[in-house]
Amino acid sequence: MYVIHRWVLVGMVCLGSGLAGCNAAHEKGVVTEGKKPKVDVRYRFGGFQEPGNWYKGNLHLHSTISDGNLEPRPTVEVYRRAGYDFTALTDHISGFWDKEKKVYRPLVYPLEEMNKPGFLVVPGIEYNTNRKGEVIHFVVVGPGCDQRLEDNEDLSNAMKKWWDNGAFAFMAHPHWSLDGTPVLEEMTYLPAVEVFNYGTALSEGLRGNSQMYWDRLLRKSRAVLGVATDDSHRPGKDSGGGWVMVKAQALTAEGIVTALRNGQFYFSSGPRLEDVYLDAESSLHVRCSPVKSIRALSTVGKVVNVKAPQGKTLTEAVMKWDWSKTPFVRVECTDEGGRTAWSQAVMKIEKAAAK
Repeated sequence: MYVIHRWVLVGMVCLGSGLAGCNAAHEKGVVTEGKKPKVDVRYRFGGFQEPGNWYKGNLHLHSTISDGNLEPRPTVEVYRRAGYDFTALTDHISGFWDKEKKVYRPLVYPLEEMNKPGFLVVPGIEYNTNRKGEVIHFVVVGPGCDQRLEDNEDLSNAMKKWWDNGAFAFMAHPHWSLDGTPVLEEMTYLPAVEVFNYGTALSEGLRGNSQMYWDRLLRKSRAVLGVATDDSHRPGKDSGGGWVMVKAQALTAEGIVTALRNGQFYFSSGPRLEDVYLDAESSLHVRCSPVKSIRALSTVGKVVNVKAPQGKTLTEAVMKWDWSKTPFVRVECTDEGGRTAWSQAVMKIEKAAAK
């Protein structure tokens, strides 16, 4: 295991190969065993300081009810056999349309047949709409997910409707949809966005990553949660590549959805996060499974990047974070295969002493 301490003045600009970038030297050291530094509990990166257990889950999944290739039961069974604790079934709303009666059928999954000891299935729906040439999708999980998005309904009002009824809801794959960034930025109520979509990453490469949309919202001091999902349509082929790790009191639908709504989760396409926190002196502490790099990111040029030497990996880093002109900070840990784990972002708290 190789451990790095790094103290950096964030925002330092260096020029190299004709390009402007942020690349500062770091000091190598050994972590001193002993008492954990005092945690600044105002900053919560995704459940690390909360009581409960970690549960692995997928929030975006399709069966033959809409455009998936397996029936609901074998669809979720792929996830149970893969060691997941829960998954949400989120078929497109069009899959519930009764063409003969011209009405939407009730959202009914045989949960009593799909739920197993230690494995939970949460119902959900994916909604889509077209607005001014933009294709926009939302995934809604848990209570109130069957409250339909009306054709001309204000998108912010729809999101608030779902959220107020107890659901966890997020905008899905804006990069795949090729949405303009104003679509998200003009929504006055948008609690979460799908940052990584594994199914799209498999089929369309970089369009599976919508990180830019997330960062633009964060830069505007919008406290928006990020998620990673599979958006699987062919479980076993496009599954197991994007998930959330939720810190909840119990493996129940209520417990999982409540923890999601409270931001008690991180998300990943591979690595595991063990701990992420800021201490009382504004040092950022990260522990994770072996990776090649650990980054703290904020606005343009405000990045601290700790890299492992050739042939080595990192499992820990301590970075002095400079809050000047940085409205938020979040953490990424990336392994040798390019797979990433993301913390939630925390927003700068002005003029308040740590407690």
